[in-house]
Amino acid sequence: MPPSNMLLSASLMLLVLLGSKSIAMARPEHECTSVDIRNECSKLHLLDNCTVVNGYVMITLITNNVNCAYSNYSFPLLTEVTEFMIFTEVRGLTNITEMFPHLTVIRGRRLFLNYALGVTSMHDLELLAFPELVAIQRGHVYIGNCPKLCHINGVNWDLLTLSPGENHITAVHSNCSEPVCRGCVSSGCWSNQYCQRSLNDNVAHFKGTIESCHEQCLGGCHNHSASAADCIVCRGLSNAGVCVKECPKDKYVLEQYQRCYTKDECVSRHGAVIAGSQCVAFCPSGYKVNSESKCVPCSPDEACVSFCNPEIGGYIIYNLADAEKLRGCQIINGSLIITIRNLINESQLVDSFTSLREIRGYLKVYRSSQLTTLKFLQSLERVHGEPMEYNYHSFILYDNKQLTELWQPVRHLEFVRGGMFMHRNNRLCNRRMQQFQNWATHDRSLDSLQTSDQEVMCSPAKLQLFVLEYTHRTVKLSWLKSLTSQRIELIHRPLPPGKLYHEESELEAPVCTRINWKRRLLFRDELSDNGTHYQVVLEDLEPNTRYACLLRTFGQDGDQDARSDLTYLQTERDIPKPPLLELAKKTDSSLTLRLASRDHDFFLLTVIELSDDRTYIEQRNYCHQPSYLWQEMDGDQWLALADYDDCCTQKSEQADDHRFVVNMRELYRCSLDNLNDCHGPGQAETAMPELRLWANTTEYELNQLKRYHLYAIQLQACNKLGCSSHTSLNERTNYTVGADLLTHLEACHMPEAQKYILHFDEPSQPNGMVLNYVIHYRNNFSQSHVGCVTRQEHADAGYVFVRQLNTSYEECSVRVHSLAGDVMTHYVPITQCTEEERQLAHIRAAKELAPLNSAESVVVETSSHAHGISIFLICFLFGCSLSLAWLLYKRRCWRKLPGLRRYVPVREQWLRERHQPEDREILVDGFETVRFQNNTNHNHSAEGHPM
Repeated sequence: MPPSNMLLSASLMLLVLLGSKSIAMARPEHECTSVDIRNECSKLHLLDNCTVVNGYVMITLITNNVNCAYSNYSFPLLTEVTEFMIFTEVRGLTNITEMFPHLTVIRGRRLFLNYALGVTSMHDLELLAFPELVAIQRGHVYIGNCPKLCHINGVNWDLLTLSPGENHITAVHSNCSEPVCRGCVSSGCWSNQYCQRSLNDNVAHFKGTIESCHEQCLGGCHNHSASAADCIVCRGLSNAGVCVKECPKDKYVLEQYQRCYTKDECVSRHGAVIAGSQCVAFCPSGYKVNSESKCVPCSPDEACVSFCNPEIGGYIIYNLADAEKLRGCQIINGSLIITIRNLINESQLVDSFTSLREIRGYLKVYRSSQLTTLKFLQSLERVHGEPMEYNYHSFILYDNKQLTELWQPVRHLEFVRGGMFMHRNNRLCNRRMQQFQNWATHDRSLDSLQTSDQEVMCSPAKLQLFVLEYTHRTVKLSWLKSLTSQRIELIHRPLPPGKLYHEESELEAPVCTRINWKRRLLFRDELSDNGTHYQVVLEDLEPNTRYACLLRTFGQDGDQDARSDLTYLQTERDIPKPPLLELAKKTDSSLTLRLASRDHDFFLLTVIELSDDRTYIEQRNYCHQPSYLWQEMDGDQWLALADYDDCCTQKSEQADDHRFVVNMRELYRCSLDNLNDCHGPGQAETAMPELRLWANTTEYELNQLKRYHLYAIQLQACNKLGCSSHTSLNERTNYTVGADLLTHLEACHMPEAQKYILHFDEPSQPNGMVLNYVIHYRNNFSQSHVGCVTRQEHADAGYVFVRQLNTSYEECSVRVHSLAGDVMTHYVPITQCTEEERQLAHIRAAKELAPLNSAESVVVETSSHAHGISIFLICFLFGCSLSLAWLLYKRRCWRKLPGLRRYVPVREQWLRERHQPEDREILVDGFETVRFQNNTNHNHSAEGHPM
């Protein structure tokens, strides 16, 4: 080869090597450890120049924002956070977008509770957007108590958090507008300006979606390059900024940070040890650390174990972050309690508990409502039970609603002390519990397991349930005999039309907690059959009701378990129940009714006018016995004044009365079971034509009714089988204001006879019946007079009222009393009677409530005001006289007047005895009674009786 060609070849090779070296040259990385920024916003400078944070970022408790200009803090170089990111109680921060414009991934290698991104108590935050964020690789999102935050509903959080779980997103601000995701490839957006990216967005220029990057890149690359050295973030491992599938032979992978380090970097910078090709925090089981910081196998006589010592009693695992603390732990020097209530990726628990071998205390898994399996404990070998739960059990499994399987130990499992307690695990079948009992060595006499009433099937065979017959009360079911075991459970419940029941909700729950489910436990010898199929009849069902029904059969052998699918069936129709009838509104000429029923085709409405019994009403003289308006004593204004106990008693009695009425209506209602109780509504001569209403009628207005009249309304619900028992309602129409007023009133005076003649007719259309008329007279001297006449008496007198009065009156008025109340006409002047009017006085003698003589007339003629004052003065003077007499008697003033004593019959013997005290008895020393006699009496008696 000529020397010139050799020189050219060498130059080309050198160029290729230099080019390849430049292509593989990585962009510089600046790794930062965990950053905890709190109290002072100036500490945000700790994130300057960081491209990756190997740890977490916490920005919290910056409440004094006077000197904080958050717009001056921006970290465009930061693209990756390996653990979690938390924002809380940062005042004055309104927008996070400009602070982290190029953050691409939050890996969640360690979590805060179950969350990799948390934003809470940010009272001023208005926009939360990470325009370049493509994935949260582990953990979930918590956003809450951010009253001004908008547009969070536009983000597809499940697309962002790649593992299944619960993202806790609480939107508070009600004045936010929904974001419009214009031009976005994905289904979500952070705001109107920023689209949401996804894990599959691996392009050099995201907005243009052109020029794909290297396969190891995540979220794009720099300079439109397809080199692994130009990735923004690595999908897998990073070797000094170059994305690789595996680390070179001279480097070791630190899985927590997903980076390759030399031995010195692993040991000196991160304080780890070398285990094969990995840089780990501690050696695995059976290995120890030598002088070169490498993990080497232990000798047979060495105990190479790692202990975990809890602070108090044991470890309580609430979330993945708590479980991560036990990674690599082989022996727990205490108890292990697992109560995980959020939905998590259960496969991540395997990494935390894969090294666990022994538990010194007890193992308890309770109220972990989202756990479905305990396979992550399969490496466990021994539970010592020191101490035990309640001194009886070292394994407790309680109230885990979704748990379906336990675990099969990789090695022999032993519970040294205590037994097993398994209850209220609604979906854990007996066969799996029995298998676990057989796999583990323990004291079976201390076991307490779920009862047979709470059996759940492990792998049931398919049982087909046939519906043979329907009636309005019963359904006949059938199924194959060959798939029937010893015990059969038949459960059913009513359902609304069109609703499908979720079997996971209550069907696997304990019997006592199956709300609204009715259960029948049957045995084969109780069933009838036709040779190949068993048959059973469901009774006491509701007519025209949709039911969900399930049949399960249990046996001693798990292979005999079988169950049917949830079967939906509908009973036949019955004669409708009595419909609901209520008064919605009423006027003086209409009644508006509210109707309701079910399973009916139409309504039948009958209206009967109940006329007032005029003969009965007029037996009473309403001038002597005035009428009063009836008041509702059960109203709120009266109950407020009642005693508490009386009120409760009254309410209880009303409830009992209502219950009695309902029971009687149900007992004697018309139905296919009681056809003898079926009869039409009562008819009357005043019944209106029967109305037929559509089935969808909810309100109906009865028009052209008489004012203040009583109507009986009867309603029936009907279908093709017949009409129901009727529902009755008695109601009056309202009264009309002014309907009782007199249209014409004439009054005149005959001075020579002192007679007053009034002529007025009865109101043409009063509010019900008119009862009586009260006539009021008055003059200019405040004198008045009242007279009364019943309706019947006024009609018999030809509607003329004559009254002889000794006082002159200038005006009169008439108060009309009807069933609806009373109303008074305006006062009209009293004129001089004409000859024609004078003749009216001879048509009817003066008929009044109580005829008065001349002496009584004088009393009546006085004003009512003066009459009241006179009665008051008489009573006052009489009371004063009695008080004075009593005072004189008590002070014995009559004794000081010798001249009056001769008029008072007082016996001297009685006076002398009044001044002589009686004998007295005194209690001495608390128990002895001494009697003292009056000497005067003794001397007097001695003088009267000689010795």
